[in-house]
Amino acid sequence: MEPESDPSLKEAKIVIELYGRDDKGRSITVLYHRFRPYFYVVDLTEDERGALEKDPEVVEMEEVELEVKGVKRRATKVYLQHPFKVPQYRDRLQDGEGFRVLAADIPYIFRFLYDLDLGSTIEAEGVVLGGKAVDGSPAGDGVARFNTDIVLYADSLKDTRPFEVPLKVLSFDIENFLKRRFIATVGWSVAELPLGGVEGIRKGSIEDDDQRALLKKFRDFIIEEDPDVITGYNIDGYDLEYLYDSVKEFFTSKVERDHVLGWSRDFSPLSKRGYRNWKLHGRVIADAWWNMKRELKPKVETLNYVSQMLFGEGKEEVDPLKIEELWEKERERVISYCIKDSELALRILDYTDVLRKYTDIANVAKLPLEDALNGTTSVLIDSILIREADRRGIGVPCTRHSGGGGRITGGYVHSIEPGLYRWVVVMDFKSMYPSIIIAHNICFTTLVEEGGIPAPNGAQFLPPEVKRGLLPDILSRLMKDREEAKRRAEEAKDEEERRYYSGLQIAIKILMNSFYGVFASSFYRFTDKRIGEAITSYARQYIKDIISALESEGHQVIYSDTDSIFVKSPYEDLEGSIRFGEELARRFSKGATQLEFEKVLDRLYSHGKKKRYVGRAVWPEEDIIIRGYETRRTDTFDLLSELQMQLFERILEGDTEGAVRIARETIERTRRGEVPTEKLVISRTVKAVEESKIRSTYVNPDSMANVQAARKLRDRGYELVPGMKVSWVVVNASRTPQVVEPFVDSESFSAKPDYDYYAERLISTTLRILEPLGIGKSELLKGTKQSRLFSFGTAERRRGREGGPKDSSTLTLDRFL
Repeated sequence: MEPESDPSLKEAKIVIELYGRDDKGRSITVLYHRFRPYFYVVDLTEDERGALEKDPEVVEMEEVELEVKGVKRRATKVYLQHPFKVPQYRDRLQDGEGFRVLAADIPYIFRFLYDLDLGSTIEAEGVVLGGKAVDGSPAGDGVARFNTDIVLYADSLKDTRPFEVPLKVLSFDIENFLKRRFIATVGWSVAELPLGGVEGIRKGSIEDDDQRALLKKFRDFIIEEDPDVITGYNIDGYDLEYLYDSVKEFFTSKVERDHVLGWSRDFSPLSKRGYRNWKLHGRVIADAWWNMKRELKPKVETLNYVSQMLFGEGKEEVDPLKIEELWEKERERVISYCIKDSELALRILDYTDVLRKYTDIANVAKLPLEDALNGTTSVLIDSILIREADRRGIGVPCTRHSGGGGRITGGYVHSIEPGLYRWVVVMDFKSMYPSIIIAHNICFTTLVEEGGIPAPNGAQFLPPEVKRGLLPDILSRLMKDREEAKRRAEEAKDEEERRYYSGLQIAIKILMNSFYGVFASSFYRFTDKRIGEAITSYARQYIKDIISALESEGHQVIYSDTDSIFVKSPYEDLEGSIRFGEELARRFSKGATQLEFEKVLDRLYSHGKKKRYVGRAVWPEEDIIIRGYETRRTDTFDLLSELQMQLFERILEGDTEGAVRIARETIERTRRGEVPTEKLVISRTVKAVEESKIRSTYVNPDSMANVQAARKLRDRGYELVPGMKVSWVVVNASRTPQVVEPFVDSESFSAKPDYDYYAERLISTTLRILEPLGIGKSELLKGTKQSRLFSFGTAERRRGREGGPKDSSTLTLDRFL
């Protein structure tokens, strides 16, 4: 095909640019200009109409009818020339209630996707203007200058069935000097994800003592590689910021700066939109650290620790605080170190599988990958909900804060009595909140002041025979789609097909369960507290009714929470317990109450705290179930977590003496200092790192161990960003506040831990766990030097020393156990 041009494109005032890869794996830019921005105004006055008719920005006005708060209203659809002008008109015409100007805060590109009902994959027909695959160079000039294989001017667009193509990912890392602004090297790794193996990774680096030249080389490298995704480890908080500031320092003119930062597929510059929010046109920025943090939630978040945990290999041994010194003496060592960091970040992103996970979510929500990966839950829900509202002629209000009202009462929790239980069946409610919404027609479109069917909280909703709710219909469709995806996954002929449908059904489940959270919030466009409370009130009623029925028959309900019930089996064997669980599922699965038989536990143990238990599952598969004790919690040091696990294993085996013996031995070894220091590391997120922001974020920051550790790391030259976990070891708990020393996993630790402090923590936790078994302090510490163990401090004294984030209660061990 030969490059062509179209005069109408050059004359277009607004051109929508869509970027991606086609089904042959080629990068593509699709241009479309036949879509105008608009919004609605309810009951436009004659004066307002006259002013709009004379306004040169207004292209056209159209009279329509919309349903607003359950009533049909006359509305005017106002088309403008430019999307960025919409907020000005919204603010000018809006009333105090927020229901006069409608659909006026929907981003233009989302409005375009909604109206054409497009999703994450599209079919485009039109004229090929150029591209690297056509003429070997970036296409044309003007609006047609794009760095993709193909540039297409589309006459028509339509949604199409999702298909998968590998995404090209560039991971990079920079090494810079600390005393002056100087980038020594940019290490890079490139591969298509998902990885088939490390042999598929290409690696290299960019160096130049002339910083202007280095920054230009990196820009040219990005353009040449044309990646879909750019990643690295904490690039949002450090590397991108450093590069961005370097360009501002070394290039004086805006034209030069925009050119050197022109990493986008349309050569527009990298832009920053708030903290950690970087944008490139046509490329997704996916920080490997951030995605690892939210998917894996490790105790320590350093690149070295996570790499060792996942791959059994870590960073190369280079002191990051001595880069400038090493650059003069061992340049190749620094380069190798930097390249390795970029490779590890790439492999971590691949391991999290977030690109496939959020591609699946994007397919269900009908949004681009970037918006699914980096957007908010309300963006996903909007995409589904607003399309359906438009089809039904329902006015879409602008996002607003409902204000006040307090928190919504959650689900019912049936407290567990302390002790060890044998043969317990676990019943689980299938998609409980979505099922309740469907069964009771709960929706903002069916909510009425009177004449409806009352929910347990008093809110009234019209029955479906009077008016079908928009939300129940959406969830019914999603539920059917999920069942179909699960069926297809089971019947798949190959692994690729199985993975696709399995990922799809998981994505549907995630979105279905997100609807309640959005409607229960105080900031969504369709928010009404009565809706969220109606859903949870039905859930509480369901669970209480089932518990009442079971107890009236003499069955012991051991525990229940929002969506599960634990019942003591009348049979002391697996076969009988399975029959009992299956019978309960048949009896109590009616309408919205779909009770599934989930598992059989041959032993269940709790020390009686709400939502805290441990059990051994023996059906349908063997597993240890731990809830509430949070053995992986980062502010619980590893030695304590390991001791808890050992205690649970012994308790579930019925070996109380063994549990006491292990606890006693661990406490004594700790007191003597015979435990590895890395087993004593505590980690916690620090919300601010700059001193001024620390003071404004925390009520009493000087008393907080995580702030103390962060300050010491910052003063030693380590790069820190808000939201990152810092690690430390307590070295003196007798002082107020306690003294801690930062722990960096790749460096030696020379300070002496306060072993008495750690021994006391072990004793406190052990006593809480073993107390229901009749084990007190005297039994636990028999034969140990207990007087010394308790020779300092108390829990109350520690609580008095610790601070916390503003409007948050103090976090202490008592809160965890």
